[in-house]
Amino acid sequence: MNNSTLNCQVILADLPPPPPPLSESFKSLYCVFMLLFSLTTLIGNLFVIVAVVMFRSLRKRIYAFVVVVALADIGVAVFVMPFRLYEEWNSGWLLGKWFCLVVNMFDGIFCSASMSILCCLAVERYLAVCKPFLYTKLTPALTAIVIFACLGVIFFVWSFFLVNEFHIDGIEDLVACLSDGACPLLLNLSSALFLSILTFWTPSAVMLYCYWRIFVTANRHLRAIHSTTVSDTEKRTYATFSKRAKAAKTLGIVIGCFFVCWLPFFIVLVGDVVEGHQWSIQLKLFVMWLGYLNSMINPFLYYIFSAEFKAAFKCIVKCSRSVRDSENVFSTTVGLS
Repeated sequence: MNNSTLNCQVILADLPPPPPPLSESFKSLYCVFMLLFSLTTLIGNLFVIVAVVMFRSLRKRIYAFVVVVALADIGVAVFVMPFRLYEEWNSGWLLGKWFCLVVNMFDGIFCSASMSILCCLAVERYLAVCKPFLYTKLTPALTAIVIFACLGVIFFVWSFFLVNEFHIDGIEDLVACLSDGACPLLLNLSSALFLSILTFWTPSAVMLYCYWRIFVTANRHLRAIHSTTVSDTEKRTYATFSKRAKAAKTLGIVIGCFFVCWLPFFIVLVGDVVEGHQWSIQLKLFVMWLGYLNSMINPFLYYIFSAEFKAAFKCIVKCSRSVRDSENVFSTTVGLS
């Protein structure tokens, strides 16, 4: 519907007012900070991918999931963050309706892909720690199928909803008024519930279950080891288990940060729709960028909590060309495996 036929003043009367204009100096500092935020996200996740490609020690099944998460985070840094920043810098959207649709689609696809692959990563660690015999049947081909299936579902759902505009059924007038010079991603109640359940709440429940089972299994093994005399074979088995459990612990920290960053966004997303889009724009912007923060911090978490990634990152920074030397560094470290 053409905005000229709508009385947007009446439609928007009960909604919170737009944020007050920022001073030029503050806006410049804010945008420079957010630009550095985007560049840090891009460079950090490139480091993750380069490390896995360069160093043989990192070419394991678990790192296939880590690389896909890094690629999704790069997608957020390249195809989403700059355009959100552009809109804030210009205090509006001047790139047209269809390009806005593309940016919103990229936003949903890349962020949801990161969440779904983290869920797959939790399941992979659950199998490694709790179901080792089943874990041995997880072939590289099956891993690739799982990854592509998750990405395919995410791409189909977001493109299907946004291109067909199912997400704005019943709120077309509101969207038409709010989209005049802006690029919001507005959802009706059914779309907000469906997309949040699919992309956040269900993966979150799966991840929590997996890590609860890993915690229970690890404690049971520790009690068994401390209460009995074990053979050399059992010690080797326990060493393998311990290594996998440490990997699960590291990834548990990554997933914990994921919850901290994304839980407020999905609470605000659903709450705002239920309340008729009454929540403040400043709050929605804050939780949006808090979610994007998750894309930036993952490489730092790998560096801090994985000795293998730390050694790889240091070798990359030092421009070391000797992969063999770096492999010797890895032989003295313990990280994800």
